[in-house]
Parts: sequence; structure tokens; C-alpha cells
Amino acid sequence: MTPGPLPTQETATPPAPPRPTARRRWRRWVLAVALLAVVGFVTARIRIRNYDIWLGDYFHWLVTPPEPVAGTTHVFFLHCDHFEPGKDFALTHRWAEAWSKLAERHRLHGRTVQHTWFYPCEKPFDENLTVIKDLVTKGYGEAELHLHHGHDTYGSLDKKLEDGVAWFQKFGFLKTVDGETRFAFIHGNWGLDNGRGEQFCGVSREISLLKKHGCYALYDFPALWHESQPKWINRIYEVTDDDGPKSYDNYYPLTPGHPGGDLTMIEGPLLLVPIANPLRLFVEVEDGNIHAHGFATPERVDRWVKANVHVPGRPEWVFVKVHSHGATSAGDVEATVGDDLDRALTYMESRYDDGVRYRLHYVTAREAYNLIRAAADGQQGDPEKFLDYLIKPYVADPPRTR
Repeated sequence: MTPGPLPTQETATPPAPPRPTARRRWRRWVLAVALLAVVGFVTARIRIRNYDIWLGDYFHWLVTPPEPVAGTTHVFFLHCDHFEPGKDFALTHRWAEAWSKLAERHRLHGRTVQHTWFYPCEKPFDENLTVIKDLVTKGYGEAELHLHHGHDTYGSLDKKLEDGVAWFQKFGFLKTVDGETRFAFIHGNWGLDNGRGEQFCGVSREISLLKKHGCYALYDFPALWHESQPKWINRIYEVTDDDGPKSYDNYYPLTPGHPGGDLTMIEGPLLLVPIANPLRLFVEVEDGNIHAHGFATPERVDRWVKANVHVPGRPEWVFVKVHSHGATSAGDVEATVGDDLDRALTYMESRYDDGVRYRLHYVTAREAYNLIRAAADGQQGDPEKFLDYLIKPYVADPPRTR
């Protein structure tokens, strides 16, 4: 018998999905608009605050595995102070007295915590440098060059630097014991190399001019919220001048095989930190700035070390560079010589100087540069042997006793 056709199964037509109610449609529109608003707000915040300049390198830094460290990690702490008391000499003396007491409470391996005063040479008030010199001769730190200027030409800036260096050298600063004129530099108003335009500089060949007068390193950055911020973060690198502004965006690695640039750029920490505040989009930026509204804390100390700023290939030497405007206001004085910094230093000494996993060193800007150059040259052993590696002590410095 020939089989008949197979029976077919009738396919049921699925019911149509329920049409969204007006309330559901309204909720979807609200969510879409809210999402777009949040994205727009975040984007605007990033652009207005100039975070877009450095976020690319930040995310690259974030996903790059840290270089492994065998043995002890040496942490070098340096405080670069944009020291600007102006004619408020009473504030200068008050700051100095408080610093002397604070420094004596924080002695480590035979020396006190160190400070580097970047004093503005366009304000040549002898009393301020006299106070700083007294602190330097007592072994509390070193003085370096700071300058605010604008609408300058190469020639006018040349004269300002010449006069400023000469005035500093009257006090024994910026001249080494072997007779060389050398200095570290921070530009006022974050305007280095025309990075913020004519109003705050005017000279796009500023890096070459600084080198001509004896500068060896730049300590300006980070410069949070400013367009002059480099696109590189948490780095130590070489910069070479060119005819345009922000020549320091030209990155050259600091390695033994590299011929070197004009100056060395030494950056401080720059990190995004999760917080519980929705009004700040659950994140804040850590930039190593100690000020009247941003006191030093143990939590911030950990962030500074976490930034892991080091010479490529030498992860066992970590440089923690913080900055401040220590004598600009009473609040800044409290932030830089008060109880909060005292507690933060105490924490740093207990957490990062156990002698096994960490060894903490207090250094000046000059000493940090010497250590950086020694690391790049492959020098090994006790880092304190290299505090005067290339740039010798200044005339005003006391004799080294260790």
C-alpha cells in the first residue's frame, strides 16, 4: 500500500506583543533623556576642565601592568612649594617658624623632611630670601627659581631670567659649589613655554632659554584644569624645544641609550579616585596639590605612591612629588606646616619605611633630579650615594654630614 501524505501540524500564530502603554513610553523617554543629559554633562565637564588632554594617557597608564620589583622599593618624597608670600613678611616668618618645628619632628636616616622653595624672582624682596636662606643653612631644604611673566619676547624674558638668577645668587642659591649656575624651574600660572598663551608667557622658545641660563629640570606639572597640562601623566621624561607652544608634549624616553633632550620633566601624581559623592560623578582627581581646601591625609599619601612615578626600567625607585602654595594665605600655611601634614608624614614614615618592602627618603628637587639621572644611567646600590650625582650642592647649602 502506498503511504499517504504525512499529516501536517497546524502552526498557531503567536499573539501580538502588548502595545506599550503611554506610561511605559513616557518612562522610556525620561530614561533616554536622562542618559543623554548625563553623557552630555560628563562630556562637558571633561572638556571644560581640560581632562580630555590627559585622559588618553591616563587610561593607557591604568591598563599597563606595573614593572616587577625585586627587593626593596625606595620612595623619594619631594615637596615643591610655589612660595609666594609677597610683602607679607610676617606670614613668611610665621611659616618659617612653624616649618622648623615640623621638620625637627620628622627626622629620617639622619636628616629632616626636606622642602624646596620655588620663589618668584619677579618679587625681589630680600627679606623673604633671607628667611629662606636661614632655613636652607639649617638643613631644611633648598631654594629654586619660580617666575610669573606674560607678553614677553625672547629678549625681554632673557633679561628677566638673567636678573632673577643674579639676585638669587646673592644669597648663595642657584650656584653650585663647583661654580656652575644651575637651577630647577617652575613657571608661574602654569604658563610654561606659552602653554597658556601670551598673557602668561609669550615665548615659545622658553625651554631653550631656560637651558641657556642653567636650568636642568622642570617641576611644573600636573596643572589640573589648565590647557597647559601635558598629554602625558605620571612620567619622568626628556623634553626638546621647538618653535611651537607646549614643546614638552614631545615625549623622549629617559633611558641610557637615548641621547637626551633639552630638559628633564618630572611630574607629580595624577589619578582618578572613586568617591561616594554623586554630585561629583563619584570620582575626584588626585594631583598632589596640598592647599587650604585639600589637606594632606594618609589616604592621599597612598595615592601618591600608587601613581608609581619612576624612570622606565627602574621601578624600585619611586618619586613622589607634591606641590603647594605654602605662604599664599593663612589657610595654605596651615595646610603645609600644620597638624594634617604632620600626621601624613608620620603615616608615610610608618607605612613606607619598614626597611624591607619600602625605604623612604626625604629629598629636594635637585637631589631628586640627581637620583633620576643616576637611575637612567643604570647606577645601583644605596640611592643616597647619588644625591649629588650631577648637580652639586648650592653655595648656601650646609655641608653634607652623612
